[in-house]
Amino acid sequence: MTTQKKTEVPAAGGFARVHARFGWTLLFVSLAFGSVLETLEGFRWVSLVSDPWKQRLWSLAHFHGAALGLLNLIYVHWADTAGLSEGRRTAASRMLRIGSAAMPLGFLLGGIAHPEGDPSLGIILAPVGALFVLYTVAVQTLAVWRRSA
Repeated sequence: MTTQKKTEVPAAGGFARVHARFGWTLLFVSLAFGSVLETLEGFRWVSLVSDPWKQRLWSLAHFHGAALGLLNLIYVHWADTAGLSEGRRTAASRMLRIGSAAMPLGFLLGGIAHPEGDPSLGIILAPVGALFVLYTVAVQTLAVWRRSA
């Protein structure tokens, strides 16, 4: 009986590994939530189909969670870039992860127990999360333009 050797994949750097784990986890949670949401819509769950705000905000939570999970997976390539100082890399990584969690969470909370015609107060997390994500995108954009000049 022979045993096969497993080929080791080189370990990704610190921030890259964190974003790979975070991205896959966020993508899984968001797609699972979307599947549940579609099932509830398919069975015409009264609490969901009778509340257009809840339906819209929860769909936005699903979409943004999945899209930001993919963004974190794409960011793995640039997470440990030498074009940024250690402090900037740390801040950009942290801001992307916080923003990626806050934005879909804001949409989700905005659809729970909201007053008539308005989202609940939890929606405030969505624009805050967007600003955090935009910070990381801006920092990386500037780094790319500086490197190519």
